[in-house]
Amino acid sequence: MIRIIVRSKRDADAIKAVIERFYEEWNISVHTLKGARNVNKALDVLEEFRKKPEFIIIILGREDKDSATILESMLPYNFIVHVIPYAKVRNARIDHLFHELETAKSKIRLTITWDCADNVFLLYKGGESLEDLKINPAFEAFFGLGEKVKHYLSKVIRGAIGLNPLLVREFSGLHKVYCGPKRTAALKMPDKGTTPEGKIISDEIYDVDLNKLIKANKQILNLYESIALEFLKRFEKWADTVIIPWSGGKDSTTVLLLALKVFSKKKVIPIYADTGLEFPWTKEYIEQTSRRLGLRVHITYVRLDEELKKGRELPTHDNRWCTGLKIHAVEKAISELSHGNTLIIVGDRDAESERRSKRPPIRSVTGHKLVVAPIKLWGATHTQLYPLLNNIPLNPLYNIGFYRIGCYICPALRSWEVYLMLEDKELKASLVSQPFYKEFIEFREKTQVLE
Repeated sequence: MIRIIVRSKRDADAIKAVIERFYEEWNISVHTLKGARNVNKALDVLEEFRKKPEFIIIILGREDKDSATILESMLPYNFIVHVIPYAKVRNARIDHLFHELETAKSKIRLTITWDCADNVFLLYKGGESLEDLKINPAFEAFFGLGEKVKHYLSKVIRGAIGLNPLLVREFSGLHKVYCGPKRTAALKMPDKGTTPEGKIISDEIYDVDLNKLIKANKQILNLYESIALEFLKRFEKWADTVIIPWSGGKDSTTVLLLALKVFSKKKVIPIYADTGLEFPWTKEYIEQTSRRLGLRVHITYVRLDEELKKGRELPTHDNRWCTGLKIHAVEKAISELSHGNTLIIVGDRDAESERRSKRPPIRSVTGHKLVVAPIKLWGATHTQLYPLLNNIPLNPLYNIGFYRIGCYICPALRSWEVYLMLEDKELKASLVSQPFYKEFIEFREKTQVLE
């Protein structure tokens, strides 16, 4: 999935030390430019890697900055060129070099520019740079798709917002909102409470046409798809059973679509974990999309609602007892459905959490079970557009502004999602009769007061 290239052997030794300590099970190969400083000679060395369906990260020192800029403009989009703030790669301490490698990886999901001709965002270096867009391994970007998202964002920031804006999540719930190359607004989404806050920064806004957005990024999405498919093809003959834990979210839907392009439909089994506290819209989405794909979904019941009826307190950030029950139910279902060599394809991505970013793309559970993450380096922007490119709609919760999909009492729901649960009349109408919805809202409103 990843291949790293540096200028010299001594630089390669430094990178290998980083891999040994931080990426032990990743199976990352390291190559050199054979010491080449001349751009043409470097391109000659890189020629053999051009057709490899992988993300190829070139790490160079500050003294090669000018060459790096030229190389970046001449290489395909799966090549990431990253210059570290040291004269030579080998001069960096191992922990600093690890951070630089993480930053280089994050460019795969955070490289976004603006096409001034068609007024759309490009998920590659092909247009104008976005104002104050920073690359950081902890950051993530996603689109606010649809008229409802535009409406609710406008209410919170108390100003005009364009259609289909880009939101960039930074630290402490801060999100930069872009409706063009300039930063349009700032949005704060605290993890607790029910009230996000925002302010307008610029009145230069553009409406982004969704069809143009998909068309403009078709090439990059196809490139990322080819890398993911090549990764999955390694297991095509090995796997007797292919299981996809499917939440109805953008990430698990993306890996389900990828799996169907590699494996026989007879082998593919999506598992949906019903907690008893699912958004009705998500359950409908699972039913409708599975019919559209011609798949039979295995439903495993977690019964979180029954735990709450017994008197258990609502899960919180500090006490996510629900997660353990859900994992146990899914693992039990996988054991029951496994036949022969079992491949479990998950929608894990680096940007979701620090814990997930540390997991290797391939993990062995037992001798006959492997867990693989083919979209590990993708961004939320990619997994939002990929199903649409394949004529599969997104979960309707995304169309009002949700970032993630879970149950409606999930402690990971931010103030923004809870605000939408209260503001959107259709969504609220689907929830008011659901068990423990009112208790959850009251709990969140209480934390807002305590804040």
